[in-house]
Amino acid sequence: MDKLINVKNMSITFKRKQALEKVNCELVQGEVVGLVGPNGAGKTTLMKALVGFVPISKGEIQQARGTTIDALIEQPGLYPFLSGWDHLQLFVEDQQNIAAIDGLISLLDMNEFIGKKTKGYSLGMKQRLGIALAFLNQPQVVILDEPMNGLDPYSVKLLKKAILTYKEAGTTFLISSHILSELEQLVDRVLLLKAGRLVENIEHPELLENFEDDLLAKLV
Repeated sequence: MDKLINVKNMSITFKRKQALEKVNCELVQGEVVGLVGPNGAGKTTLMKALVGFVPISKGEIQQARGTTIDALIEQPGLYPFLSGWDHLQLFVEDQQNIAAIDGLISLLDMNEFIGKKTKGYSLGMKQRLGIALAFLNQPQVVILDEPMNGLDPYSVKLLKKAILTYKEAGTTFLISSHILSELEQLVDRVLLLKAGRLVENIEHPELLENFEDDLLAKLV
């Protein structure tokens, strides 16, 4: 499989505070990678670095030529007086590709609210729209920061189905969570982050259930 992103000895410092230290990881085409760690471990900082939202202090991020990346990091930024449909139509690269918009609306079951202004959306509705926007232009890499926050069990099921559907088409995912069980039966690999350092790279996440207590102990 093609290596799309390669992070080499990356460190990030904010106001003399070390947020990430000597992080090494890679993303290859068509895999779903979980990024797990407690609050404050540096998950969001790592994701922001991958999309260029924060500067790197040391090391580098190597990106394969032509690799496209989209992301939902923290809360989606929405225009309150535009509808969900307006957002999708505004940000789609091919304005004639209405089929792509309709497909996402169906995949994430947004028909009931997609025509309404987002100022009236619940947290779960905003999250589903933000996920749809990240998928919209079919980037090669999709980065999702705690995407299950605010989602009910039905919406979580829809999200997992959407991720696996796009994975089958070759999309690579990096998905953060502080709850291991959220990623079960979804990810191909798990990165464990603690205090800004990667402490584990688990190639067989089906082992998570058997060793969950040991893994969680490493994150305390």
